[in-house]
Parts: sequence; C-alpha cells; structure tokens
Amino acid sequence: MLAAAKIGLTRSEWALMTPRELALWLQGRREQMEDEARTQRRNAYNLASLIRVMVWAKHPPSYESAFPSDNTRKEMSDEQMYAQVRALNKLFGGTEEI
Repeated sequence: MLAAAKIGLTRSEWALMTPRELALWLQGRREQMEDEARTQRRNAYNLASLIRVMVWAKHPPSYESAFPSDNTRKEMSDEQMYAQVRALNKLFGGTEEI
C-alpha cells in the first residue's frame, strides 16, 4: 500500500489492481522519475555552461545570440531545397528516379 501511495494511486485503484499491474505501475513510475532526474542533470549542466561563459567572458554574448529565435528561418533557393531533398532521400534509403 505504501508503494501505491508513493506513485499516486488511490486506495480504490490499488484494491482493484493485480500484483502484476502494481509492479508495472511501479516500474513505469521509476522510469519516469529517472527520466526527470536525467533531464534535471542535463539542465543543470547546461546552466553551468552558460554561467561560465557569462562570468569569464570579457563581452558576454547577447541574449539573441545565446538563445536564437525559432522563427529566424532562412529562405532556401530551389537548388538548395532540391539538394536537401536528395540528401534526405539518400539518408532514408530512397532511390532517385529520373
């Protein structure tokens, strides 16, 4: 019952579960917590990297260069677009028909 309470199950949900279902819920919750911890460690590392750059740089990068906006897409010419399509086709194992 303690394990069920830790993963957020109510008493009625716990009572209706088989031991196998409970074990699967526990395994899923453990994997979810491991993923969250991994993400937190990655975020802490990235933050430390950014802080290091800002502290030790004579001229810290601007906000825009450190965090580029997603909507700053470059327009492709027809030749560039075709080259990109050919590269993706080759990457995914497609064939080129002329």
